[in-house]
Amino acid sequence: MEVKRLFIATFVEQRIFGRHFDNIKSLFGDSCSGKWTELNNLHFTYKFLGNVEIGKVDEVKDALKGITGNYDSVLKFNGLGCLLRKNEPDILYARIYSPDKSTNKHFFDIEKRMIDLGFAKERKKFLPHVSLLRIKIHNENFREIFETNKNLYIGKQVKYSINLVASTLTHDGPIYDIIE
Repeated sequence: MEVKRLFIATFVEQRIFGRHFDNIKSLFGDSCSGKWTELNNLHFTYKFLGNVEIGKVDEVKDALKGITGNYDSVLKFNGLGCLLRKNEPDILYARIYSPDKSTNKHFFDIEKRMIDLGFAKERKKFLPHVSLLRIKIHNENFREIFETNKNLYIGKQVKYSINLVASTLTHDGPIYDIIE
């Protein structure tokens, strides 16, 4: 059975993060190490679908009609957050704020349509964020640097797209292909 690893996401404009990404890496460079997301792969996910049978991909595309596409709506990347695993920093991320709440509306629309297709309901609350770093090791300075910089303003994007994306995992990192 042939499958595609799929998710529904919005990619961020590289020019917005490009100005700040090197600065963020430098700020945290001595306090932690891990896998930084490539600038061209920065995105936030509405729903991860996982391995989907090739025969079902067209059904997913059809269900997303009217959702995938372009939106004239503002996304603000304002502040940093940290997801924890066993009370230890796991993911450093940029927070996303949608003044018109469109990202939340899209999430609920996507969620309903994907549940109707048989995909599992999300267990976690929707938290729009752009993962910047998968933290492998951190030292005692990490929390102080994080606290000092957690309100860092990164920028805003005035338009965005929602896409169905295929992900191919490689030793050099994921390769993302927009398929819808």
